[in-house]
Amino acid sequence: METVEGCCLSERNATPHDSDLLEWNSLDDEKKKWLIDGIELFDNGDFWHAHESWEELWKYLKTLERPNETDAIQGIIQISALLFNYEKRKIRGVVNMASKLISKLSKIEHGIWGIDVAQLRVDLIPYIRDAASDEPKWDIDTKKIKINSQNR
Repeated sequence: METVEGCCLSERNATPHDSDLLEWNSLDDEKKKWLIDGIELFDNGDFWHAHESWEELWKYLKTLERPNETDAIQGIIQISALLFNYEKRKIRGVVNMASKLISKLSKIEHGIWGIDVAQLRVDLIPYIRDAASDEPKWDIDTKKIKINSQNR
């Protein structure tokens, strides 16, 4: 059985997870690894590469015709892009990603596969407010946002 940083892929704590979504154990190890690799990259502040890792999972989910899961992963990718744009001080990039991810994550109440989507939405508010202000300060540390609850 494959592991990522000592975590057995089949034993990952997959909560929070909305009950109407595809279960964690229905993903094979390759798909689980894409998600976990992206989480580790994100939690280390490597937002661009996290996005790349999750994109493979998003492409796979599209083939299953599971719109809620596909949109959830796309929304999480957009969270990563928003933080990347915040680091680059791109007002338009932050504001555009904010409006897109709100739509994509609208069907996720709590979370998916252990990603606390509800908390991530709350965590993004200061970044969006700063970027949308008349004079952004760009002084909020993007690396404070974590997906893995053990890293919070």
